[in-house]
Amino acid sequence: MSTNRSEGTPGPTGSATDRTEADSDRSESSPDPERLRKRLRRRTDEIERREVEEAVSALDARGDLTEEQRETVRELGSALVEELTAAPERTLVRAARAEGLGGRERTRAIRRLFDLDEA
Repeated sequence: MSTNRSEGTPGPTGSATDRTEADSDRSESSPDPERLRKRLRRRTDEIERREVEEAVSALDARGDLTEEQRETVRELGSALVEELTAAPERTLVRAARAEGLGGRERTRAIRRLFDLDEA
């Protein structure tokens, strides 16, 4: 998923591109781990809902899908999200507690990996 950044008009301090890059560099140097953790959770919840509904619809189209089978698909989706995001979330929680150079680097890596930049 890519984000669009609107370009402002150039001003006395430089071009819009220069300001956008400077803003990006500034936000990269001090990302808020708690905000990133919340964005990660929202993003994965959205993906989980979408993919589970697609899976349930596809299985339903093949024939009768029991409520127990639907619940199993939902539980599988939830378990996958929890397993895939557990380590990044732990890292973000630790980074929120003690922001150091290593924490900032990990936080930036997680933000890039999961494309958690604000639109």
